[in-house]
Amino acid sequence: MPRMETVQTPRLCIDGRSAHQFGHRGLMAQEVIDQLVAGHGEGDASSEWIEKKRTVLLAHPSQAFSGQLKRFDTKTKISSSPLYWFWEKYFAKNANISRFHRFRSIDNLSPSLSIPTLTTLVPAKKGLPFFISRRPNQDFVVPSSQDAKLLQTHYQIASDKIHTLRPGTRRYVQFVETLKHSGHGYILFVVTDAKSVRKVKALKKVIAKIYPNLPQKVMRLTDSTKVAPAVWMKLLQNTKVCIYLSSQPFDWGTLALESIFWNVPTLFSDEHSALTELLSQSPLRLSQFLVNQPDFEELSTLTQNAKSELEAKGTFLPLNMAEQYASLYRELGTPTGPDTPESGCCN
Repeated sequence: MPRMETVQTPRLCIDGRSAHQFGHRGLMAQEVIDQLVAGHGEGDASSEWIEKKRTVLLAHPSQAFSGQLKRFDTKTKISSSPLYWFWEKYFAKNANISRFHRFRSIDNLSPSLSIPTLTTLVPAKKGLPFFISRRPNQDFVVPSSQDAKLLQTHYQIASDKIHTLRPGTRRYVQFVETLKHSGHGYILFVVTDAKSVRKVKALKKVIAKIYPNLPQKVMRLTDSTKVAPAVWMKLLQNTKVCIYLSSQPFDWGTLALESIFWNVPTLFSDEHSALTELLSQSPLRLSQFLVNQPDFEELSTLTQNAKSELEAKGTFLPLNMAEQYASLYRELGTPTGPDTPESGCCN
């Protein structure tokens, strides 16, 4: 009698721990997972991995996500230590998963796993690494064509292994009351790295001459900075002008896009690849603003124009990210195999 071979059930693991560990850099992980769950049965936003219950979520025990995805909870932190590399490789090998979708900073990509891996890149904590793996089973997601070009030219990643998706806002902006601006406010400088910290010192003096009657506030984003929707909305409620100074590669610009959505006059660095590509001719680019120096009323109009342009591009659609990732998952391969899951640590 021939021996029966066990066929493994295809299963996608999405690692959402960066939403807990990386602060503002990890916003994408939480949002993508929540949108994919919300996209269940919603046309282009619907993913077969979710529909067939072939998705397991790797998370910290304290994290809360939408829906009832199967979970594997761990307090193990993402790091660059050899001990962590061993842990992640062991997990991928023994968790009965066939694909792994993770969110990682460009300077924390090890280890390279043996199963097909999709990595959504977020800004580095320390700086760009000298080398990253070019294994053929590794795909990358970036927020701009400039970021894709960086991977190709600096790290020799093949173009067909790089996928550029359109950034967006978090879904909450569609389901809360319209932001009510207070009568008083300040100019909010949002800085994310050492380069923007240096830049803000000189910029504060220039902005003070343009808007002499507005106080200034500097918000330095670190991995411990709270940027939950309620916290961010409260800041924007008292913000007359938001100046988003990040210029790091792989920055998705979520907070700046939400500021524009709420009609807060918002300026951004010309070096921010994703925002510059979304609003390529916008006077909201910092260089153009400093040349034209519009008054507050004109700046508000420019922000409204930018919002209309982003709306036309689908940036604010509530399932924007889910639609793009569902399409990418289909491109990389839909699940096939038995419907009955095997036993394993993620069941």
